[in-house]
Amino acid sequence: MKYGVWAMIAALSLPLCRLQAQAAFPAWEYKINGGLNIGGTSPLPLPAEIRTISFSPRMPSPHVALETIYRLNPRWGISTQITLDYKGFKVDDQVKNLYTEIEMDDEMYTGSFTGKNTTRIHNCFITLPVAATCRLSERWEVQAGVYIAYLYTASFKGSASDGYIRQGNPVGEKTIVDRASFDFSDRQRPFDYGLLVAGEWSFSRRFAVRGQIAWGLTPAFPSNFTGIPYKMYHIYGTLGLSYRLNTK
Repeated sequence: MKYGVWAMIAALSLPLCRLQAQAAFPAWEYKINGGLNIGGTSPLPLPAEIRTISFSPRMPSPHVALETIYRLNPRWGISTQITLDYKGFKVDDQVKNLYTEIEMDDEMYTGSFTGKNTTRIHNCFITLPVAATCRLSERWEVQAGVYIAYLYTASFKGSASDGYIRQGNPVGEKTIVDRASFDFSDRQRPFDYGLLVAGEWSFSRRFAVRGQIAWGLTPAFPSNFTGIPYKMYHIYGTLGLSYRLNTK
């Protein structure tokens, strides 16, 4: 029995042993990553004010990154990137007593809105991730780390329709809303930070399929923002390809 266990361990370790035996293994590795971002800027959990919801990704939402990996040894390394990320989506929902700010007939209204809401978001971030990377085998590699992102261009707009708003609170003066608009683009925080996990499967010496998730930990809007009554976070996944510029 014990010999079978040692044989299994040896079989799992063989790919990494072959990597260790290669004298030309580089200390530095460079990649270009590209793909599409799919996700949303969302509260967690969904608030009770949202009764029904329909979500669709905003395309195109490209992800382009230049990645540098310093290989400490054949298994472990440190990854840094500079990334251009477009992140966006569209959501249609039915809300009840949602506290918000809307503009209608050149007049601002603040209060509890009931009716249909449409939100369109398309932001561009310059992102700097730092992650530990672990090579599980010759084909599989995983990463986990943190990121900080600067909001380079911002678009957070939408409309409210087919409902009414009660100014101030749910029992305030009622105003019928046929169609109104809102624009919270310049009210967003200029920086986002959070956690990042990624995985790659290499199907050739240079190319790999790459997937990652970036989970924001800071709310999209500052605490004094009154247009949305709950905290929203940037949560996006990326699926694409990685191209290795230098090979072993």
